[in-house]
Amino acid sequence: MQNNNIKEPLFVTNIELLDSHINYVLKNGEASYGQVSFLALTVFGFILSHGGMKNTSLMMLDFSNSGTGKSLNISLQYDLLLKSIVKRQDDLQLGATDEEGVHRYINVHRGRITLPALYQCLQTIPAQLVMMDELGLYIKKNNEIVTEITKLYGTAETQIPVLKTEAPSSKSIIPVALSFVGATTLSYFGGVNKLKHHLSGGFANRALVVYNNRLKLPEEITSLTSSNINSTQSNKMAIELLAFILDNNTTTHYSNAAENVLVAFKKEVQMIKNNFHRNGHENYLLFYNRVVQNTQIIVNIFHALKCFEHNHWDDEIHIATAELGIAFMKQIVFPEIEKLIDYLSDIDLLKREEKYKAKTVDFVQKYYLKHGTMPKIRDVSNLTRLSRSEVLELTKDFLEIVPASTVFRYINESH
Repeated sequence: MQNNNIKEPLFVTNIELLDSHINYVLKNGEASYGQVSFLALTVFGFILSHGGMKNTSLMMLDFSNSGTGKSLNISLQYDLLLKSIVKRQDDLQLGATDEEGVHRYINVHRGRITLPALYQCLQTIPAQLVMMDELGLYIKKNNEIVTEITKLYGTAETQIPVLKTEAPSSKSIIPVALSFVGATTLSYFGGVNKLKHHLSGGFANRALVVYNNRLKLPEEITSLTSSNINSTQSNKMAIELLAFILDNNTTTHYSNAAENVLVAFKKEVQMIKNNFHRNGHENYLLFYNRVVQNTQIIVNIFHALKCFEHNHWDDEIHIATAELGIAFMKQIVFPEIEKLIDYLSDIDLLKREEKYKAKTVDFVQKYYLKHGTMPKIRDVSNLTRLSRSEVLELTKDFLEIVPASTVFRYINESH
């Protein structure tokens, strides 16, 4: 179980613009490092994909508990990094004409968006960022946008939905670079069964998933949340980053050393998946299905931000950047996955305990009616296949052992 009193570690990338941005959001909100860094990487990755860089789009799901700053985290990072880009796209939209068909230049969507509108936007701008602060509402209503996001994320191109009266053509195939942010509590998402469903269905296991289940300790609060966030400089930086990527040839390749460490990491991840498979925990291994792909995306983002910081594009991704991405996965991403596995394990354990308890209550009643005496510990142990200590823990609120024996009695019979 997660110890909620343990202060979370911070991760330092030594990429100044990324670290300073994350620290600023952390200082002005309640969200954890995982929540802030996953969202920051998703937004920076979107900006890079908007500039034409390949393989930088991320999907991020925040399943953290209430009171952990999910909504403020999204609002802050939107204000700090996306406002100027949204303004640019709005200006393009205002200047668009219908001479060459419908153009929708908007590519940052907060809240509700329809599928036809999303596809119109994709036809104009391949790089799209969808942000849903109330994801649970869409999940509960089985909204088609969730199914479509599952299909679109990670694909390089897609076919535009056509009407029955229309014939598909080469123009129906369009490029896609979809980034997605979704936030909701696990209970509002639909609990353990819905999580398992979307794991097996491919929605939840594609994302960087964060599950902050602890509130900040009093001593961790060092300042008030600022009501006057100055986003001018950060938005200027976001536009400069976009311009840098647009102006550079952003093809990349790994150095031999970088590729070797990524291959070694891929083997480690496969070992984790094989262990879950061998132990019959298929749901748990699904969390690791896109770990390697997401690592490569994060490495690409780190590389591009380093190049921007040095104002020079380097085609080769070096071993230090690959190792940084792997370290981020192991130190920040893996613990979030483990917390979700703990969540699923606790729910499964609770269900098993309730099942065993109901079975034990029924067994004890029938045993007494048949034999006129109460059963012994070994009788219940043989029934449930639980150890002596597990049986005693399971029955401690309604059964106890008669002194100097192994026979049960109801607790109220001793008074």
